[in-house]
Order: sequence, then C-alpha cells, then structure tokens
Amino acid sequence: MDSSLENRPVGLRDRQKQERERRIIKAAERLFARKGYVEVAMEDVAGRAGFAVGTIYNYFPSKSALLLAIVRRETESLLASGRKILEDPPRNPVAGVSAFTGIFFDDFTRDDRRLWRELFGAAIAEPSTLGQRLFEADVQLVTQLAALLERYRCDGILASDIEPMPAATVLYGVCFTWMTAYLMNDAISAEMVRNEIRRGTAIAMRGLFRDADAISTITGGAEL
Repeated sequence: MDSSLENRPVGLRDRQKQERERRIIKAAERLFARKGYVEVAMEDVAGRAGFAVGTIYNYFPSKSALLLAIVRRETESLLASGRKILEDPPRNPVAGVSAFTGIFFDDFTRDDRRLWRELFGAAIAEPSTLGQRLFEADVQLVTQLAALLERYRCDGILASDIEPMPAATVLYGVCFTWMTAYLMNDAISAEMVRNEIRRGTAIAMRGLFRDADAISTITGGAEL
C-alpha cells in the first residue's frame, strides 16, 4: 500500500483534533471572561463549543487544564513574536526593547481584561499548577529579552558590565507593573498603559548604555 495513503488519515485526524481544541479553548475564554472562572462548569464550555461534555473531558480533564491551555497558547504566541525580533533586531536598542514590550502590551490588551483577572485570580488560588505555569511563562519571556540585551552588549552598544537577566527583569517589571494597574482599575486606559510602559522603558534604558555619547549616537540626539 502507498505509504502516503496511510499517512493521509492521520494528518486529517490531527487537524480535526487541533480544530476541536481551538474551539474548546475559545469557548472557555469567553465564558471565563463573562461569568468568571469559578462559576463556569465544564458543561457550560461543552455547550458553548457545541460538543458533548464527554468530548471536552477527552481533551481537557479539568477547568485548570483549560486555563493552562490558554496560558500556553498566549505564551507560544509571545515567544514566536520575540524570536522574530531576535532574528533581526533594530540597531537602536531602545527601539528593540520597545518592540519587545510592545509584544507584551499588544497581547495583554487584545483580550478582555476580565479574562486576565480570572487567570491571575486562579493562579493565586492554585499556585502549584496555574501559578507555577504563569511564572514559567514570565521566565521564558524575560530570558528572550535578556538575549536581546546580551546581543546589544556584545555589539558594544550597552555597557559591558551589565547583567542581561537582571536588567531584563527590571524592564519586564515596568511592563508587569502597568499591566497589573490596567487589570485593577478600569479607569486606566490601554493607551495610558502604552505611554507609561514606553516612558518607564526609556528611563530604565538610560542606565544600560556605555556612556552619554553612546546614547546620543544611537538615538540620533533624540531625548529618551
């Protein structure tokens, strides 16, 4: 028998599985944002996705597993965008770091802030599972940012004695602080958060350059 015929049904099944997972995760996202994580039952997710509840359990054994899948999807999207920047970073390190923080911001504000509130709340309630996964995602993102800073350091643009990982943690902290504020206060707009992250990033970056002349050269004399 032609081996290509044997492989064809497997590929179709994989695509069908991925589509079902996508529909289930999307249904869960909408319900968690609208009703709250605690109030949503797996039966609710099944009804929203258009599947029998047994089908839902075949893919996700619990609500925690569903929430973990949402976190994993968001993380994979962010890391993919980060890799594109690392492949061809801007010469200007402020622009490069701003591009990274823009990834965080755009992803965070794309979804309803109620979904992130539910996610953070569930992570606090379940620190050994959801909390740990969120922390691991943060570490991956900070590690990517540290790789970018290391590249600029090796190119002689940033100070030779900087430690990329602690420096990246500081920059990520600027993002996290304002994103948390955005979650906690409906009066804080997405545009306000974008501006404050940009300002905070520029301030933090001042301390990473080799010297004042380097700042002027890289930024073309523009104020950070």
